[in-house]
Amino acid sequence: MTGPDIANFLQRYRKPLIAAFIIVLLAVSGFFAYEKYQRHQVARAAVLYSELLDAMAGQQWSPARASAETLVNQYGHTPYGLFAHFFLARLDSDGGQMAKAEAQLQAVIHADDAPVGMAAMARLSLARVYLQAGQPQQALDILKVQSAPFAALYAEARGDAYAALHQPDPAMQAYGQALAKLPATDPYRAYLQMKMANIGVVP
Repeated sequence: MTGPDIANFLQRYRKPLIAAFIIVLLAVSGFFAYEKYQRHQVARAAVLYSELLDAMAGQQWSPARASAETLVNQYGHTPYGLFAHFFLARLDSDGGQMAKAEAQLQAVIHADDAPVGMAAMARLSLARVYLQAGQPQQALDILKVQSAPFAALYAEARGDAYAALHQPDPAMQAYGQALAKLPATDPYRAYLQMKMANIGVVP
């Protein structure tokens, strides 16, 4: 295409080209504006999460709950918002509000954008809530999904559930699986061995 041809082309299609350029410019501007907004959201969520940790460390339960609820309601799409569900679940379970604690953890389990491993951690926490509520069978049900990173803790929780159901054989097997997942020098082995001794057999 020669110089005159290019000039004629630009002259003929100047309006569509200008419109296309404006669309691209707006799209690029929108992308960077959204990225900036996302960074701002995460930064604000990080500040609130720090406030939440400080409040929990100081046993200031009302400010802790306020920060956690703000994270869930306004920044729920961030990892900090998802982590806040764990704190609310703990506050609810400590207060005997087991149904509310369950709802908080189920929200993490079913979150599509949860980081890898967070749903598995929520399942383990929910199993502990069920055990605390005297519902060991529900704990076993939620732990049917395997999780390699938490294999020892999952096995221990299953052992606790079987022990609560007065089923010593599967409880021993589960505790044995937990032991097998731990290094020989891990001090937590002694705690598991104590649990096994409490149901009548010392490994």
